Amino acid sequence: MLPVFSFGKLLYLSLESSITTINFKVKITRKQLFLYLAFLVGAFLLAGLLVALLIRSRVDIPNEEMWSLVQRFYSSAIKWPFFYLFLQVPYLSFLLIRSWWRDYQRNAWRGFLKGISLKGILPFLLIWLSLKGIDAFRTSEQMDYKWDYSIENQTDRANDHFSKDGKHRGIHVFDLQADSTDLNILKTSNVEWITFTPFIPQDYYDQPQIVGEYDLPDSIYYFQSWERKINWAKAKDFKVMIKPHIWLVNTDNGKWRSDIAMHNEADWEKWFGRYEFEILAFAELAQQVQVEAYCIGTELQQTAIQQPERWRALIRKVRLIYDGTLVYAANWNEEVEQVPFWDDLDYIGVQAYYPLANQNNPSLAALEKGWEGHYPILQSLSKKYNKKILFTELGYKSTPDAGRKPWAWNNFGNRFYKPISHRTQAHCYQAFFNTVWQQEWMAGVHIWEWQTRGQSDGQNNAFTLEGKPALNVVAKGFYVEPQ
Repeated sequence: MLPVFSFGKLLYLSLESSITTINFKVKITRKQLFLYLAFLVGAFLLAGLLVALLIRSRVDIPNEEMWSLVQRFYSSAIKWPFFYLFLQVPYLSFLLIRSWWRDYQRNAWRGFLKGISLKGILPFLLIWLSLKGIDAFRTSEQMDYKWDYSIENQTDRANDHFSKDGKHRGIHVFDLQADSTDLNILKTSNVEWITFTPFIPQDYYDQPQIVGEYDLPDSIYYFQSWERKINWAKAKDFKVMIKPHIWLVNTDNGKWRSDIAMHNEADWEKWFGRYEFEILAFAELAQQVQVEAYCIGTELQQTAIQQPERWRALIRKVRLIYDGTLVYAANWNEEVEQVPFWDDLDYIGVQAYYPLANQNNPSLAALEKGWEGHYPILQSLSKKYNKKILFTELGYKSTPDAGRKPWAWNNFGNRFYKPISHRTQAHCYQAFFNTVWQQEWMAGVHIWEWQTRGQSDGQNNAFTLEGKPALNVVAKGFYVEPQ
């Protein structure tokens, strides 16, 4: 509770100082100020309660661990501008309802209806019409796509073409639940591998503190939740890859996980000590549930370049615990050529967000030609190390610029106003299957991504494939003609 009261006191002193120094036309009384602070603190507590209920609905963990997560939520949320907007909602709602009540007191039902109309219905209609207009603009693309059901897997189990051609047909799946129908959809679309991605938070790129989710790996409940998800996938005969990601919390300075690097040897020792702790814990889980592949790191360019021997030592320790396939996921841009320990792994892993076009809405032919410039590097790496290339990630948003900047994330705003382009997303995947998928050095792909947050109608411009023609394109690409 102490952080809440400190937050309230700080805000009160700030507001009181502002009130005494600024000449407001509308006088704010002390009572009104305390009422506002009460609503603010209430909204602050409500946010934590909602997070706690969400955690409780998804994971069975002790109360002390749950409240530890809530505290972590608060420490992150106070850095989000939208969190402060959320805190205003209860008070603004109170002011609106109070205003309607006063309208009723002054002019009975006539005043109430007028207030509802001007301060409720009219603003709502304006917002609704604006959103409808924006939505019409976003969905204006015309794409006549005929779904091909003939290539879908209609059995009750995932295929096993991997045992015949050695190619991964995978996808990253997030928030899988026990009652989810998503695995059935993916099985039908000829997906054979499920990639699970635990996130390991790190505050700053140049400081050695790494703290895993649920105080990972001290929490048995955290690992039990991953074990359940893996078993759900295996029950449908999916193969599984575990692929931990460092989640860099503070990126305001433009840094991301590829920039992680320490200033001195002591900090490197601490960073690798904690990272090794996390990776070995997941290696034990991977061995316990017989996961087929394990990715020991993702896009950690500076650590790989500056500390290759520590990575080699980590790989040796992982192999003592886990006897499955090992890979590292290098970023496509420069890192894949710089990683010095490919010879210690089973695949050359690539986060394959290669730019394929110079303009929006490119043609399929232009995207296919775009791959030609990337072949030599991949082919030479495969030949040099005598290992196949595994695309540990490949993903395209359903946006016009997906082929131009496939790595670019949607920010909060452009999910609502940026146009949707199912055609560009479908063409990007089709270009991959028409070109790279056919290469001798290609070991397969783990597509980014699939979200299980309810059924999607495809009317979004995110990476997810659900409800979009790209899903059927992928199903065709993964399809193998029966012998």
